[in-house]
Amino acid sequence: MEAGGKEQKLNDLKVAFDMYDTESCGFINPKSLKQMLKKMGESKSTDECKSMIKKFDFKGDGVLSFKEFRIMMQ
Repeated sequence: MEAGGKEQKLNDLKVAFDMYDTESCGFINPKSLKQMLKKMGESKSTDECKSMIKKFDFKGDGVLSFKEFRIMMQ
């Protein structure tokens, strides 16, 4: 993939990440994930959202950073 394509993909991921980061805190937490999924018509409990985040929460802090989100989306 050429540099422009990689940059566009990174920008697209940032836009998607920002949609999930409903509190504009720089992280996706269980509450913001639950809110975004609800907007998309998918109902999940807070515990289910915690479990989803835990799979890619490599730092173990209970939230997804943009770096962890990028890994998840690959």
